[in-house]
Amino acid sequence: MDDLARFCCQNPDCTLYTRRDAGNLSVCARYGKQDHIRLLYCNACKYRFSERKGTALFHSHLPEEKALAVFRHLDEGCGIRATGRLVGVDQNTVGRLARIAGRHAHDAHDELVASSPRTREVQLDEKHAFVAKKQKNCDPTDPDDDHKGDYWDHIALDAEHRLVLAVVPGARTMENAEALVTEVKQRLGDEPPRLITSDELPAYATAIEDVFGTPVEPEPTPRPGPRPILPERRVPEGLVYATVHKERERNRVVAVRQVLVLGGRERLAGALEESTASCTINTSFIERHHGTDRGRNARKARKTYKFSKDWRVHEAMTYFTLYSCNFCWAVRTLRARREDGSWRHRTPAMAAGLAQHVWSLREWLTFPAVPAVQ
Repeated sequence: MDDLARFCCQNPDCTLYTRRDAGNLSVCARYGKQDHIRLLYCNACKYRFSERKGTALFHSHLPEEKALAVFRHLDEGCGIRATGRLVGVDQNTVGRLARIAGRHAHDAHDELVASSPRTREVQLDEKHAFVAKKQKNCDPTDPDDDHKGDYWDHIALDAEHRLVLAVVPGARTMENAEALVTEVKQRLGDEPPRLITSDELPAYATAIEDVFGTPVEPEPTPRPGPRPILPERRVPEGLVYATVHKERERNRVVAVRQVLVLGGRERLAGALEESTASCTINTSFIERHHGTDRGRNARKARKTYKFSKDWRVHEAMTYFTLYSCNFCWAVRTLRARREDGSWRHRTPAMAAGLAQHVWSLREWLTFPAVPAVQ
């Protein structure tokens, strides 16, 4: 009997759109060289679609095992050209599959991590990389250099569960910092976490106040006069934001200074006491995650010829490696002891209550993600 529990209708106009295991799907045909791909039929809207629609294998002309081999090599830190040589496919094909994997990872993460109710502590940071050439070698007047130069991964990490909540790749700007904090707010159901920590980038403080704060009406004054253009915003009382300032000499950290930006000392002490990860203000967990991602994503490694040449592949691989890590990468420090004394390995998604087992890369890539309707 065909197992269709993980599928849903891919027609945005269907009343059962995004509803999985609703009993509305059936197999109406099979296609492919070996008739190994099922064509699904929705009884509610009469829509037919491939079981590969929404997966990273949709429209792939490669044999399934060869396409999965490409993804595995990319996930293990191989570059585009090296992957093409090892698997025996053209490098342009590898680049196309990388872009598809990135779009799929973005859509799958939006659905699977739409809400993270266990998140209480969030760490924000940026990871540096570049596309084609360093920023100092870019010409601002040359249109060909618009998507070249420094690219930063703005990342929000659940420190207790090592869960990547959001990623915004791009320039190190106020707009991207605000986009990151906005996405975090959406993942947390518009509720602020107990504790937010970051480095000394000033954009985060402004973004947190703009996103989590509520406007305060100014008190009326007896004298007429102009009102402020931007009203004051009040941050929720339960939110605590602190930063870590690193003092360097000759590119080496010689001192670390902790600064409380928003919230009171008592609330900070309470948040640290309840935390299962942190006993002091830090960004250690997200910085450690940067090291893991640099090993898994070839273009993020330092001093290598594998740096990105195409910004579209760069962004796609950023989404692919960071978001698949939530479900496919078992973190050693998250393992739990079973009753029989053996260890149960857990991924960040399992620790956060979003998954029941360690996903294989095949399971992640063949998950039929549904893009969010704009």
